[in-house]
Amino acid sequence: MAVNLADLNFYRAVNPDLGGLNDPQAFQHLLNNGLNEGRVFSPYIDLNLYRAVNTDLAAAGLTSNRQLYDHLQNSGVAEGRSFSPVFNANFYRAANPDLAAAGLNNEQLLDHFRASGINEGRASAPSFSVSFYLAANPDLRAAGFNFQQALQHYVFAGIREGRTAAPSGPIAPPQPPPPPADPGNTPGSALNIGTLIGTRAFDQFVGLDDRQDYYRFDVNNPIDFTLYLDGLTADADVLFYEDINRNGAIDSSENIFTNSRRSGINSESFSLNLAVGSYFALVQADSEGRNTNYTLRLVNETSETVDMGLLNGTRTFSELVGRTDPRDYYRFNLTSPSSFNLTLDGLTADADVILYEDTNNNGLIDSGEDIFTNSRRSGTNSESISRNLPSGNYFIVVTGDQGNTSYNLQISATPGVSPQSTNPINLSDSAISEFTVDSIINPRSFNTANDSGIQTFMANGNAASDLTGGLGNATANLLLNESFTGGNNVANLLAANPVETPDFSQGLALI
Repeated sequence: MAVNLADLNFYRAVNPDLGGLNDPQAFQHLLNNGLNEGRVFSPYIDLNLYRAVNTDLAAAGLTSNRQLYDHLQNSGVAEGRSFSPVFNANFYRAANPDLAAAGLNNEQLLDHFRASGINEGRASAPSFSVSFYLAANPDLRAAGFNFQQALQHYVFAGIREGRTAAPSGPIAPPQPPPPPADPGNTPGSALNIGTLIGTRAFDQFVGLDDRQDYYRFDVNNPIDFTLYLDGLTADADVLFYEDINRNGAIDSSENIFTNSRRSGINSESFSLNLAVGSYFALVQADSEGRNTNYTLRLVNETSETVDMGLLNGTRTFSELVGRTDPRDYYRFNLTSPSSFNLTLDGLTADADVILYEDTNNNGLIDSGEDIFTNSRRSGTNSESISRNLPSGNYFIVVTGDQGNTSYNLQISATPGVSPQSTNPINLSDSAISEFTVDSIINPRSFNTANDSGIQTFMANGNAASDLTGGLGNATANLLLNESFTGGNNVANLLAANPVETPDFSQGLALI
């Protein structure tokens, strides 16, 4: 999950000309104008520092503020790079054993500091402890500064004034990290990542003189896994293997687990459930060996998932998804049947939301656990889901691959209702008045022997079902956004609305 770097309230506060913009407008202004105008958007982020101490980024052609912003949110925070005088993930983890014990990754540590740690006065960088800074500067205390205000004072005035902000006094500025190791050209020389936790990102190169890059990692508990390969300037592909016998090699019996071989400079990606074991990812240049830079991201979605525990009441989240971080995962559980409501809004580009039930309670979205329900409105329209849910464990997945967008997610659950059935529907039930075609939901059987209650057919996709019953097989090609009305049986329905014969391989599902 890419970290959301922008503090839009702060952005408006320090840029008075933007005071009238709402959140989507302010975020779009930041991306389109503010970054490259050098406007400040967060007291925790210093892109000039990020540029100065990460010299490999300029060498890779990342020089503009927008490029640095994108790299930082998608890779830099996860990699533990220096980007702030008041926050260092490794220091924050070491200085706060409770956070280390909780297993928070670098992005989660930054989120914790911004949401809680700053207000708790936690030390956050070798040269900065907000509680020490406030205690050491009586003029700030006399002015009534809280911890947030003290941090902002240090960033915008205290550093320039040479004020001491940590018990150890001023220290040398952070140094650039060593250049990343080059992945090997064979499985035996693969770059060994160790246990995959959170997101690991690698900016590398393949081409005529370096056709193959191997990466190796371990999985200690079953995980949902996603691989992304993008930033291409020529065609490249990615292959994925399981090292079944864990001998550090790809043996003849260890065939390709999966692969992505899209043509041209299209991004490559796939998602898998991975069992405990060892795995190889191979990035390879095309058959002509054309040179290309690339960014490889290996994502342990399970460790990136926001675990809410028992959902009782309302929870809200403000995050970001897009081309470089297409999915955000949230998990919750219900101990009793509940009325569930979800709203996704504040979008600046298209995003959708999907609800899964973890039917086998293993903490993963398995291939047999298909979509419980979803909302897929186009464009920047808000998405919503409302239904009664039985007790159990659930996943929410926010998806967006048309362009980066911030979003606000609000979910709530109120116990004490009867869950809606998800069993196959008998269409002789006169209460049934509407159903929807959706190609991503598993097929279900429907009895159409008596369909007098059917009033409207609505099609969201190009899928349908083999409608079976007393009339035999009836077929219809239910087209996008087309409604069908008719008499009291399928024959009359189709006679009144003649359509072409469809492919019924995907199925029909109740709204």
